[in-house]
Amino acid sequence: MAKSKRFWVFALIIWMAIIFFFTQLPYFTGENTSKAIFKLFAVEHDITQSPDAGWGLIKAVNIILRKASHLTGFGIIAFLLFQVFRNFRYPYLLSWFLTFLYAITDEWHQSFMPGRTASFQDVLIDGLGAFIALLLTFLFSSRKRKTQ
Repeated sequence: MAKSKRFWVFALIIWMAIIFFFTQLPYFTGENTSKAIFKLFAVEHDITQSPDAGWGLIKAVNIILRKASHLTGFGIIAFLLFQVFRNFRYPYLLSWFLTFLYAITDEWHQSFMPGRTASFQDVLIDGLGAFIALLLTFLFSSRKRKTQ
């Protein structure tokens, strides 16, 4: 295996392990991240006067942050898989499929963690993140080829 391919395989394994690790942590439930965001808003914007103050905004920020982390995390997996399989036939499709498969197994794993739930919606968001990352990879690499 070439030195650069080993690097990409190692980076992929590390990133997948990080996602696996974060899936196990109860701190990253929707409720806990909402509490953390509330604390940030309470300090920054002094909304502690009313217990309901700002909860609509906090819920929206929570959803955006959580879904953005899915898009980003699985987009990174797709990019790393592409780097590993770039010399294979259909590397974009293979990378997307394997990322989607990992997203399914990640949600299944999450279903066994106390305080966590599995969501097929999150799998779809993970697949979208993979698609976006691979599309950007394709656009960047085809633009790079045109300039050479």
